[in-house]
Amino acid sequence: MTHVANLSIDTSPATRPALTREIARATIGIAAVLAFTGDVLLFDDPVGLGFGIWIALLTLAMIELAWRDDRSLPREAAAWLAIAVLCAGAVAWRSAAELRALDLLATAGALGLAAVTLRSTRAGLFALRAGETLSVALSVLGSIAMGAVPLAWHDALAGDGTPSGTVDASTSNRGLATRLRPALLAIVVLLVFGALLRGADPIFASWLSLPAIPIDVVIPRLLLFGFFAWITAGWARGALLPPPAVKRMAPLPFALGVADVTAVLGALGALFALFVIAQLGWYFGGEAFLRERTGLTAAAYARSGFFQLVWVVLLVVPVLAGTRAALAPDPAVARRHTILSVPVLVLLGAMILSALSRMKLYVHYYGLTLDRLYPLVFMAWLAVLLVWMACTVLRGRPRPFAAGAVLSAFVAVAALNIMNPHAIVARVDVGRAAPASGIAALDLVHLASLSGDAAAIVVPAVIGAPATDAERCAAARQLIRLWGPDARIRTRDDRDAAWRWWNAGDEAGLRVELANDAALHRALHASCGAAHSTGAATVAKQRLDQR
Repeated sequence: MTHVANLSIDTSPATRPALTREIARATIGIAAVLAFTGDVLLFDDPVGLGFGIWIALLTLAMIELAWRDDRSLPREAAAWLAIAVLCAGAVAWRSAAELRALDLLATAGALGLAAVTLRSTRAGLFALRAGETLSVALSVLGSIAMGAVPLAWHDALAGDGTPSGTVDASTSNRGLATRLRPALLAIVVLLVFGALLRGADPIFASWLSLPAIPIDVVIPRLLLFGFFAWITAGWARGALLPPPAVKRMAPLPFALGVADVTAVLGALGALFALFVIAQLGWYFGGEAFLRERTGLTAAAYARSGFFQLVWVVLLVVPVLAGTRAALAPDPAVARRHTILSVPVLVLLGAMILSALSRMKLYVHYYGLTLDRLYPLVFMAWLAVLLVWMACTVLRGRPRPFAAGAVLSAFVAVAALNIMNPHAIVARVDVGRAAPASGIAALDLVHLASLSGDAAAIVVPAVIGAPATDAERCAAARQLIRLWGPDARIRTRDDRDAAWRWWNAGDEAGLRVELANDAALHRALHASCGAAHSTGAATVAKQRLDQR
């Protein structure tokens, strides 16, 4: 097992990489255009069709800058740019807030990986040296943090056609300051004394009347413009710079031997084995065994412990990967690590099955919610990750593990978009509340809080499913408030250029409510006539407290 070494980037002023003046100025211009476009497309609502269009423009601008810099676009970088556009487009597909957040995170991750690969083809996701990938990624993040400052005050002041690192940037900065200082001083003097003289004489004030500037509108838009210009310029510069100089440093100050590996993984395996043995009691003994041993019902037992098991599975991944990376360069130590890691993974698989069984039981008694669905998906992704770790890390091939982990995360986000989590929750809850199931009445208040992605299932259920008048009243009122004639979304869509924040899930909710508006109002009047509004509010609060 090769020992891991620390890596650092040499960023001393003498060797600091930089862009040529032409590319730097082109990057500044494109960043300004993209900032203006971002302000126009995303000022009112950043999550919608406008976001996907802006990301597409950003990728086209990066391709143009790469070609202008006489460099070919690596296939991996092109693939990540395409993935970023797809993830940004998914923001306009689903209206679930948590799914939009995952799509935004995936978009940012794909753009970051594209910049890393464009910066250095050797630092791609499938590169041989993980340290070089990490070094380039940190350099790109540093460039994003610096924003447009290096472009404007260093690269753009370089000599004609030469990298700015070969000229004295401080001299160029002083020359620019000398040219700008008189104009800035004159503007300050005119503003101060002009304001005083305008107040001294109304005739003079009429000559120097200035248009009223809505500060409450201008300032937010200037801030948004500056934000987009900053991150766009920094991201583009980080991708176009020459690869950073990476130098190998001393190895880690410690290395795990046979005794260390045996103590850590042996103790972990023994602990997991005891936990799995404890699960066999309730698995085979049923609710009678649970009441005798713990005093809990099957529903209460299923409700406890699931999220702790999720954390256990999540923490085992870095423990196994970290201990493998810190092994002493001795084949015997690597073999011991593999021998002890395999039973840990097998026991962890049993714990995952136990957690899934608990959640299945919990859903049977209490129904499915988003807080229960997403951990299930996350647990499934972790299970795939553990299998991949056994096939790579434990066989002495750690580099493919990182690539597989990243790719599987993007696949998981894509699967969630296709699965439509809100519709799954609504479908499962409506199905379990069918008369033949023997379950209590459907939780209409919870269903009505779902996004437009589930409207086709939720609206008919609120209209016709068995429920108390108070609960139907609260649910129908919620649907009409979200998707009815006076809904905020409908009012927003009546404004100019509403296509910028168009979303397929929101449109589905509006369309389903419009088709069932009369039936919803009849259900509202019939149920709220028998149930006071306070009763409806109490039902909603009780449902939330139960969850």
